[in-house]
Amino acid sequence: MKVVAATLDDLLHEVFRRLLATGRPVVASRGPNLEKTGALLELINPRARMSRTESRCLLFSALGELLWYLSGSNDLAFIKYYIPDYPEDGPGISTVRAAYGPRFEEKIDWVIDALRAKPNSRRIVIPIYEPIDCNLDHAEVPCTCTLQFLLHDDRLELLAHMRSNDAFKGLPGDIFSFTMIQELVGRALGVEIGRYKHFVGSLHLYDEDQQKARNFIDEGWQSKASMPLMPLGDQRPNLGQLLILEEGIRNGLNPETPTALPDYWKNLAYLLKIYRADRDKAPAQRVRTLRAKMSNLVFAPYIDKRQRSAEKRDAELPRPTPTQLFTNPTNE
Repeated sequence: MKVVAATLDDLLHEVFRRLLATGRPVVASRGPNLEKTGALLELINPRARMSRTESRCLLFSALGELLWYLSGSNDLAFIKYYIPDYPEDGPGISTVRAAYGPRFEEKIDWVIDALRAKPNSRRIVIPIYEPIDCNLDHAEVPCTCTLQFLLHDDRLELLAHMRSNDAFKGLPGDIFSFTMIQELVGRALGVEIGRYKHFVGSLHLYDEDQQKARNFIDEGWQSKASMPLMPLGDQRPNLGQLLILEEGIRNGLNPETPTALPDYWKNLAYLLKIYRADRDKAPAQRVRTLRAKMSNLVFAPYIDKRQRSAEKRDAELPRPTPTQLFTNPTNE
């Protein structure tokens, strides 16, 4: 099975259609599903990495997972902040054995240095899946085997090899994270990004998600939109600032966004603050204030959902009585 598409939504549309039509029924440890083996998924424009649909409009969890990877963390509480139902290895275990963060640690720097030294190398591979993973009985085992970076004609291609991929729940987030890493490396090397290729040993759609996949298809074609370009040059220092901001926001400290941070990274920081406001059930005005600070409208569909949720909460609050309007209990 091979699928080539310009955007993530186009790719998901075709993947779901083919799995539903010709996927082979199998029963796995996590339940019955429809499977295709040896699938190659190719994204022509890796910046078109965000779904614009109602059901897969999951920018906040995808961004959180990416930052979890790039922070080098294996902390369970970190990822559960963004993905509350993330599986646990066992009672009282506060870390994730399969976390990608420690496996990525310092390897992004190595990729950049190695490609600078030898641009034509075919050896620039980050291994994620380890031999020990075959013998451990954990809730999560890495689905990603390797990430290979290839530099051709001043364009950086990324090839991800997955041993297994949940097409509905896992695939969108994986493509978001890996293409962001592809662009981060490309900017550090001073080259444009080429196509993103995602090879999957077992690509599957669980029975419990089949109707959701049909609903996705029935939504029809979405407007085409890409994430803005990362600023030129090595963005690792700006990423480092975002990771510091993320930690503060996640821990409820509401850190000030540095004025010198480029708009690209400021926008991501404001998205993290909007997610925090939604988790805190803050008034809609908080979301509107943060939204007004953002310089790119491409994120509007993802913010709309949080803003509507806040506005609904505001509307359900009891209206103050005339006496309450003119009384300040804190001064009594």
